[in-house]
Amino acid sequence: MTRDPSSRLRQSHNELIKLSQSWASGRRFDPIRAGRLREEAILLNHAHCVQAIPVYRRLAQETGRGEPRSIQDIERYFMSSDDIFKSYDPRWLDEGRFDQMNLWLTQVFHRPVQVNVQGIESIDDWIERLGVAGIHTVYSSGTSGAFSFVPREQAEWSLARTANICYLTALLSHQKVRNSLADSLRSRAGALLSPDAFAGLVDKVGLREFDCVFLGFNGGRMGNQALIQELGPIFGRRLCLYEAGLSASALHRLRRGVCSEQDRELVERFQAETVGKREQNFERIVSQMKASATEGRKVFLFGAPYQFSEMCRFMSDRRERVPLNAASLILFGGGWKSFAGEEIEREALVASLADSFGLPQERILEGYSMTEMSALILRCDSGRFHIPPLMEPALFDEELRPIEGGETSGVFGFLDPFAVSRPGFVISGDQVTMIDGECACGLSGPALTRIGRARGREVKGCGGIMGSIRA
Repeated sequence: MTRDPSSRLRQSHNELIKLSQSWASGRRFDPIRAGRLREEAILLNHAHCVQAIPVYRRLAQETGRGEPRSIQDIERYFMSSDDIFKSYDPRWLDEGRFDQMNLWLTQVFHRPVQVNVQGIESIDDWIERLGVAGIHTVYSSGTSGAFSFVPREQAEWSLARTANICYLTALLSHQKVRNSLADSLRSRAGALLSPDAFAGLVDKVGLREFDCVFLGFNGGRMGNQALIQELGPIFGRRLCLYEAGLSASALHRLRRGVCSEQDRELVERFQAETVGKREQNFERIVSQMKASATEGRKVFLFGAPYQFSEMCRFMSDRRERVPLNAASLILFGGGWKSFAGEEIEREALVASLADSFGLPQERILEGYSMTEMSALILRCDSGRFHIPPLMEPALFDEELRPIEGGETSGVFGFLDPFAVSRPGFVISGDQVTMIDGECACGLSGPALTRIGRARGREVKGCGGIMGSIRA
């Protein structure tokens, strides 16, 4: 009897997560087995997408190809650009046509989107209504102001969260907090427990010894905002730079321009909470970090490069330094160029952070991800963004044809085994250099060494958005 495809997929996911934990913690790891599991999950996802997702079914029909037999077949014929998630008519958002947005989202999701749009007055209302229907939707934006909306079944979002908690806990325990008894126990538990049981343990035990300071908003569904909402509860205390939530509608009008007096009032309130309270907000979080340092508590400081740059400038202007507990961690991610075109140099930012908080540079981490992707990728001390076994990377030339080789540059793409309810075979707008092999940090496999925007692609992501929120 043939096994149920959904049962096979769940088993592949669980085995991939366990293998990723082994890889991240330096234990015995079988890359061939991991590759086979990714391929099995990806081919199962392809079959489901053809059956259930209209836009993917049309793509498959247009190729004129039969069923793919390998990951390479998917890379050659079934990849799509990330523009697929913003392929709606922007006038629908401008005019509040959320009935049309429902119809569009149905094209990129694996079941009809039929949420009641009566009474919906904003993008935030629509996203909230989708969430009630079990459709977890996150978004990102670029210089054009067009939002990319990525829908996930709630179960898929939860699975991606479990996968990241399992592998990142193992990675950080092995590389950054090896002397911590609590992290040693978490690492041992990761080898013994199922992914769901381990994620449940982390939720229960958490990282209570850390205070989390997030240079962002206290709520929202944009990139980093969605991430911190998921991870925030595992910390002892959480503090956000902006006490209000991030309004998608206000951000949309900020980028696209106001169309009414109501729009103008929305944008003015938003800017009053951000630009208007800039110094007050920074003073509040710096004061809290001083308190954490005085109490001897560790701090986990997380945000986009532009906001870190602003905070360091704020502290430098006031000749402030806050030497944190030596076991504290700083994590930034979200792009090095703002929508205004300003570039931030990584080395200068890391040096400023090390000086401002009295931490060695190895305690300052950088992450890479995107709204369309399930995994968060961390940069090691040797300068490589190691791609975990959770994901299959790919490179493409300017004509979007797959390219192979040793140290090779091209447009970054990925095949996401955990993308079940939306197309997960995506060519991004990032130009990268990818290498493969052993690293001095102890990890092996594919890794990115240079990341930037591909020629002709707009600045996109949390870094650009945060950099645009200014006077």
